[in-house]
Amino acid sequence: MKALIFDTDILSTFGKIRRLDLLRKLLPEVPFYIPPSVYDELLKAKDLGYDFVDNIFESKIIEVIPLNDEEMRLLKELKRERVSLGKGELEGLSVCKHEGYILVTNDTSAKKVCDFYGIDFIDLSIILKSLITEKILTNSQVRILIEEIESKDRVVIKDKQDILN
Repeated sequence: MKALIFDTDILSTFGKIRRLDLLRKLLPEVPFYIPPSVYDELLKAKDLGYDFVDNIFESKIIEVIPLNDEEMRLLKELKRERVSLGKGELEGLSVCKHEGYILVTNDTSAKKVCDFYGIDFIDLSIILKSLITEKILTNSQVRILIEEIESKDRVVIKDKQDILN
């Protein structure tokens, strides 16, 4: 599989539940990257006292990937076209489009842009379903994981029945 470029949202979800190990178990040989602005977002969260960031940095599974000149040019275009997206999503999209990497995001707008530009993406539902299909966790373990995510990350996973079936 190609390298993965993470947006802040899924990293923070797994950081908050202290289960970044599941991402590595699911994809043991795949490089995990974040663009510089995602790193900056995580540092800002740490400065504000959010301790989940320590879980992300201590996991040592993520590397910061700088943007090259071509990716910077595409980033400028995307900024003009996609004003609703944050810098982290835009940088991730730019790298993925240029390098053929896969974006890991739960942002609905970012996923629509992926579809528009032909960029592959993975979201939280795909990750949770894959934990079951790859026999990393059982259905009941994923059910508990979903409850923990909803509680600690304050998100509602709308398709939990699809994930668990």
